[in-house]
Amino acid sequence: MSQEPIEQWMQRVADATGPLVEQSPDHRWLLRQSLYTHFQRLVTLTSLGEMSGPILDVGAGTGALTLDLAWHASPDTQIKAVDNDPKALALLHALAMSLGVSVEIQLGQASTLPAETASQALTVARYVFQHLPQPEIALAEMCRVTQPGGRVLIIDVDDGVALGEPPESPHLDGLREAIRTLQSRRGGNRRIGRHLYRLMRDAGLEAIQIILMPRVRLGLQHGRSADMELHQIERLLAERDDLIAADLITAEAFDLGVTALRQSFAEDRFELDADFIAIGRMPSADSPS
Repeated sequence: MSQEPIEQWMQRVADATGPLVEQSPDHRWLLRQSLYTHFQRLVTLTSLGEMSGPILDVGAGTGALTLDLAWHASPDTQIKAVDNDPKALALLHALAMSLGVSVEIQLGQASTLPAETASQALTVARYVFQHLPQPEIALAEMCRVTQPGGRVLIIDVDDGVALGEPPESPHLDGLREAIRTLQSRRGGNRRIGRHLYRLMRDAGLEAIQIILMPRVRLGLQHGRSADMELHQIERLLAERDDLIAADLITAEAFDLGVTALRQSFAEDRFELDADFIAIGRMPSADSPS
């Protein structure tokens, strides 16, 4: 486990990532998202305890989780990042070099992972399954490459697990529903979190755990970030034309939804949502069939 203090690591990652945000317009949102969710990732990893043996990060993107794995795991741990986006992998490589951590990168698909059978002690996927039309295929591949007794870890979302007081505007509810529907039409599922237990059970994993990692906003200070709020607005605006073209929302309704989101940021309100963290263990060779 890393001896570097968590605060120091977070600052180093922020310093390395910051310059790339403006230099990489196609991946700006992903790099920003990596920064805004950094502490939450680290809480998840540290709760898993000591990590050793080969680790594979599936759908690694620009390396948000990959780099944290390299920081947290034993120094001699082999870490491989797989993604189907060569530009994202190039950014991951640049960040790893800047941070002085060792990561192997490889172009590949979640449905056909470029790794030997039973070669990994831990196989992970973060924010990947919500985008997959057939997540069971990706999970079968993750199981294939994981050693007997090794662990499979999936981190993802479920939009159905959210609370707020006072309630959100109907305009904002309508915009969120349009976004969920668009992702569904693209083959994804913004409510994948509730399905992770069944997916792991059907894949034959053992000792399955489902942990919820909450995100909480209290009032106008705790849990708020002006940069993160701007990032959320920009992500919505990037989907505007596609949502309207798909006839999922009108231009007027979209604009009203964005206005309602801006207003909610300025309200003294309570909000809660959560990441779903699913962990399962591959059966050992001596496990009963």
